Amino acid sequence: MQITLSQEQTQVLEALVKHGEYPSLEEALNTALLLLIDHVTLSDGNNSPNYLAWVEETRQKIDLAREQAQRGEVRNAEDVLAQLRDKVKKAKEVIV
Repeated sequence: MQITLSQEQTQVLEALVKHGEYPSLEEALNTALLLLIDHVTLSDGNNSPNYLAWVEETRQKIDLAREQAQRGEVRNAEDVLAQLRDKVKKAKEVIV
């Protein structure tokens, strides 16, 4: 699918990237789409306190992760996957 943005929309996205709010135009657009999904979800009546708390907590975690990535505080994907596999294995052992 191809999308054409207005000049004003393009300028807003480029300014966000230029000022370091997002690493790329794609990331800025992804965030805009996620916010649109949140808006639609909330307007559909899914605004329970638990859901809203989860949304806010998730946004804070994403913001923290972005800040850490910008500072170069990143981890090797293979290490993270190995850690997650270990957690799943331990959880299965507890269940069985």
